Amino acid sequence: MTTPDAVYDAEQRLQTILKAVVVGARVQDPASRPAGEDTTSAFTSAGALLPPYDPETLCLLVEHSNSLRQNVDAYATNIDGNGYRFDAAIDFDAEDARSKVADAMTLERLAARDAGTLPEGVGLTPSAEELSARFAELRQLARVERARLDSFFDFACFDHSFVDLRRRTRQDLEVTGNAFWEVLRDGKGDLARLVYVPSYTVRLLPLDREAVEVRERVRVSPVSFDTVSARRRMRRYVQVQGTECVYFKSFGDPRVVSRSTGRVFPDIAALRAAKPDDGPATELLHFAIHSPRSLYGVPRWVGTLLSVLGSRQMEEVNYLYFENKSVPPMALLVSGGRLSEASVPRIERFIEENLKGKANFHKILILEADGAGTGDGGRAKIELRPLTDAQQQDALFQVYDERNIDKVGSAFRLPRLLRGESKDFNRATAESALRFAEDQVFQPERDEFDFLMNRKLLADMGVRFWRFRSQTPVTRDPERMTEMVERLVRVGVLTPEEGRLLAGDIFNREFRKIGDDWTKRPITLTLAGIQTGVEDLKPKTVGGESLLPSAKQLLALREDLRAEEERLAAGRLDLARRYQDVEHVKVPRDEFARWFGEVPDAP
Repeated sequence: MTTPDAVYDAEQRLQTILKAVVVGARVQDPASRPAGEDTTSAFTSAGALLPPYDPETLCLLVEHSNSLRQNVDAYATNIDGNGYRFDAAIDFDAEDARSKVADAMTLERLAARDAGTLPEGVGLTPSAEELSARFAELRQLARVERARLDSFFDFACFDHSFVDLRRRTRQDLEVTGNAFWEVLRDGKGDLARLVYVPSYTVRLLPLDREAVEVRERVRVSPVSFDTVSARRRMRRYVQVQGTECVYFKSFGDPRVVSRSTGRVFPDIAALRAAKPDDGPATELLHFAIHSPRSLYGVPRWVGTLLSVLGSRQMEEVNYLYFENKSVPPMALLVSGGRLSEASVPRIERFIEENLKGKANFHKILILEADGAGTGDGGRAKIELRPLTDAQQQDALFQVYDERNIDKVGSAFRLPRLLRGESKDFNRATAESALRFAEDQVFQPERDEFDFLMNRKLLADMGVRFWRFRSQTPVTRDPERMTEMVERLVRVGVLTPEEGRLLAGDIFNREFRKIGDDWTKRPITLTLAGIQTGVEDLKPKTVGGESLLPSAKQLLALREDLRAEEERLAAGRLDLARRYQDVEHVKVPRDEFARWFGEVPDAP
C-alpha cells in the first residue's frame, strides 16, 4: 500500500522534473524509471530524437492531477467507445447500383487506356452483357470481403477488443501526444494482428538518408485500386522497456530491418547470417497530435501545465493542514494566579473522556486556580477563549482551483457536463453542450481516424467494397427523431427505404433490407396506386386470385361510409339551426287534435 509520505516524495520528484522541463532544462530521475534504469541514456545511445516533453513524466502528471483524467476519459469514451461499422462503397440492392458499376467500369478502362494496358477493340462504355456479368461478380466479391473484414476486426487484438485498443490509443494520444500500434503480418504478408504499444516507451529515429521505393494502392474507381510506386524517406523507431531494446520500421516499409540492432539488410538471409538469433523488425503505425516545432506529437493540454501544477500544490496544502495543524480550538487563560499542578492533567482527562456522547451533554467543568502570592489580593481569573476564528474552516484556494479546472477543460474544448459536473444544467443546456462537443470536437477526430483506417489499413488489406466508419453516440431524442422521420415518410418527402436508413443512423444499427418495390417509392404514391390500380404495382394474390378488387371495394365502402357520416352531420346541423328559428306558441289540445288528427302525450 502506498503511504502518504511515499506519494509526497514521488510528487516532489515529479515537481522537480516538471519545473526543469518548463524552464527548458532536463533532469533525469532514475528512481522513477523501470528497474531503476536510466532510459534516456539508452535512447540517446540508440540515436533517438529527444521529445519536447518527457512522456513518462506526462503520464505521472495525469495520474496525480485532479482535472486531466476526466477530460481524457471523455475523449476516449465519446470518440472511440461507440464501436464501428462498414459502409458499402456501392449498395448492390439500390436502384442505381448498375449505373454505379457501369461508371466504375468506365473509370477502370480510362485508367487502363492511359496506362496503355487497355486491349484493342474494347470500348470505354461496357455493354449490357458485360455489365450484367461484372455486376454479379462484384456482388459476390463484396459479400466475401465483408465476411473477411468482420473476421479480422473481431480478432484484431490478442487479449482485448478493437474498441478497447482504440480507447487505449486515444488515452496515450491525449496524455503524451503520441500513440503507436505494432502491425503483425502472417506468412503471406497480410495483416494478422494489431498490438498496443505504450507511447512512453517509444522514440523516433531520424529519417533515413536514402529514399526507399514504396508501393501504394491508389483508388481509381469506387471498387478498384491501382498500385503505384513512389520513393520516400522512411523512419525507424526504437522501444526501450526495462533492459530490452527493440527496433521497428514504419508501416509500409518494404525493407528488412534488424529487430535488435536497427540495421538494414538486403534480405532475411543476410540478416540471419549476421546474427542467427536475430529477426526482422515489425511495422509500427504512429498517431500524433501535430506540433509545428517537433516530429513528436504534443498534448493539447500542455499550455495549461502551470495550472495543473498549481492545483496539485493547492491539494497538498489542504492535505498537509490535517497533519500540521498549528492553531488549537480553545485557549485557557489564567490571570492573577496559576493552576495547580493537578488541575492540568485533570482538565485534559475531562475533555478526552467526559465530553463525548449525549449522556455528557450537560457535564460541568470546574476549574480551580491558586491566587496566593499574587499582588491582586489573592484573586485569580480564569477565562476559556475559543480560537475557531483563527482556524482554517474550509479548503484554501477553491476559486483558484476551480479556475484551473476550467482552463484545462477549455484546452480540451469540453463543457462541464462531460467532465463530470452536473450542477447548473437543465435539459436544454445539456443538449446544447452535448451537440457542441459532438459537432466541434468528437466528430472531426472520428473523421481523421476513419481516414487513416481507410487510407492505410483497409487499403493495405485490399478492401475495395467497404469503408470503415466510427459510430456516434445516440445524442438525439429517439422519440422526436422517430416522429420527424414518420412525418417525412407520410408526406412523401422520404421513401420507406430512406426512412429505414435514417433510423439505422439514429439507433446505430443496421436494419434488414426489404426488397419490395413499395419501399423505393413515396408512401403516398403507393397508396394512390392501390386506389387507382396503377399498372406498375404488382397486385398481391391469394390462391391465384388478385386481392386488388377486394382492396378497391373496401376503399370504396370506406369512402361511402365517410360520405354518409358527413351527410348526417350536415343534417343535424341544419335541424339545430332551424330549431333556433322556431317561435314557440301554446295551442289547446282539442284544437291541436283538429289540426293534426292526434293529441301528443303530456310532458
